[in-house]
Amino acid sequence: MINTSIPLEKLNSMSIGNMVEYLGIEFTEVTSEYVCAKMPVDARTKQPFGLLHGGASVVLAESLGSVASMLSLENP
Repeated sequence: MINTSIPLEKLNSMSIGNMVEYLGIEFTEVTSEYVCAKMPVDARTKQPFGLLHGGASVVLAESLGSVASMLSLENP
């Protein structure tokens, strides 16, 4: 079960100065079952053909997984 007591503002402030901030990823919701975030599709996240870069998708997925795992610990 995911700990929902940590405010979104704190989660988003932990992203300052790293790849999550650079790509514009913002955590938007935390429930006992999932963590949700959004990421813009812009020059930072597109490949040369104008499509979303697969690496950016992986950064989003890994960030969500890491945060959800951390929030699932008994003493994060």
